[in-house]
Amino acid sequence: MDRPIEKKKFPRRYLWYVAAGMAALSLIAWLIFGSTASTMTIDRDDVTVSDVTRGKFDDYVRLNGQVVPIQVVQISPEEGGIVREKVVEEGTRVHKGDVILRLSNSNLDLQILNAEAELAEKQNLLRNTQVTMLQDRLNNRTEQATLDMDCQRKQRAYQQNARLYKEKLISQEVFMQSKEDYILARRKQRLIGQRLKQDSIYRHVQMAQMEDNLSNMRKNVLLVRERKGKLEVRSAIDGELGLLDVELGQNITAGQNIGQINDLSDFKIQAKIDEHYIDRV
Repeated sequence: MDRPIEKKKFPRRYLWYVAAGMAALSLIAWLIFGSTASTMTIDRDDVTVSDVTRGKFDDYVRLNGQVVPIQVVQISPEEGGIVREKVVEEGTRVHKGDVILRLSNSNLDLQILNAEAELAEKQNLLRNTQVTMLQDRLNNRTEQATLDMDCQRKQRAYQQNARLYKEKLISQEVFMQSKEDYILARRKQRLIGQRLKQDSIYRHVQMAQMEDNLSNMRKNVLLVRERKGKLEVRSAIDGELGLLDVELGQNITAGQNIGQINDLSDFKIQAKIDEHYIDRV
């Protein structure tokens, strides 16, 4: 026997699960497809509007640097020696030309003595040579005057004998002898003149050479004395003695770096920059 089938109602407890699922799906959809943009409200007076133009763009990099003097001058003596006196200490303000250090050099002192002794010897030699040349010149002039006088006498005798021989008052031998004596006297006169000329040229050249050598020796003595003055190490600039690495009695060679002077007239900043920014500095 047939009987009607009753339609079952949806259980109420499942409605809460369906509602929760729909809410979760809605939240996921909003997170995925919803707008994430945020908004902020600002004052209109704080907004600046400008035109975009082409120009230089300055980029800045923040770095840590160190302030240092604008210039640092190394102290290197031109002459070596032993430290005899430290005139100033590190941290002292110095002026250009101030003595910082005094050195002693016995070898240099010996060179000065030898150079001065050699100069004195050359000066004495030059004076003696000048006296000798003056005496020789006087002797040569005396000889020339004697030959000139002898030539004049021989000339008069020859001319007189020529007249006498012409009148047959003397023999031919006497005439020829007076003629030969006159010719010989003239030759001697010419020779002494040539010798005096050559001696004058030789003396001039010799004196010029000796004067030149003496002048060079004087310059050499001055240079050696200047080297003596360089045993006083002086400041090259105005500034502060930042470093002086020497001790009394220490042997220092020429050109050795013994300290530095800081120029405090201006300053600069030193900083290490990463190579990434090299082309942008």
